[in-house]
Order: sequence, then structure tokens, then C-alpha cells
Amino acid sequence: MLFRLAQVAPTVMAQRLDEAVPELEKTMKDVAVTKDTVKQDLERAAELQRSCLRAIAGLSKIRASGNAPAFDVFVSRLEQGKWASEFKELRSSA
Repeated sequence: MLFRLAQVAPTVMAQRLDEAVPELEKTMKDVAVTKDTVKQDLERAAELQRSCLRAIAGLSKIRASGNAPAFDVFVSRLEQGKWASEFKELRSSA
């Protein structure tokens, strides 16, 4: 939904990027593995993270540098973290 909103209403979305950061960060956190965690839970979490990454890649294209400092920091961390290669690929193809 966020990816589509970024395409339809980029100006409005660019103004609200910082508000989305806490939820995006929560989604991108690693899954806490317990003794009750099954493979299906891990796969579901990984797919949710990839979907979130696609949305972030779309949102990062509409941002104006400096207008959303929290989002800029979040994207910088993604570009340097474990999702760096996949994020770079998504940004170039989106």
C-alpha cells in the first residue's frame, strides 16, 4: 500500500515519511527465535521484511533530502546493514 501511495501521491507521502519510520523499523527487525518458533514463522517474517523493503525502496525515491531526517537515517542504516545488496537492487529496479 505504501509503495502504491508513493506512486499516486508522492508529495503527500514525502511529507509524512518520518511518521512511517517506527513501524517500518519494527517490521525490519530480526525475528526473535524461541524454542516454539517453526520454520513457517521464520519464512513468513522474511517475506514480510522483503515486502517492507520494497515499500522502503519506493518511498526512498520520492524523498527530498532533509525533509524527513528520521527516514534518511533509517535508509542509511538499511544501505549499510544485512539488507544492503537487496535494497540496492530494489532501488535500481523500482
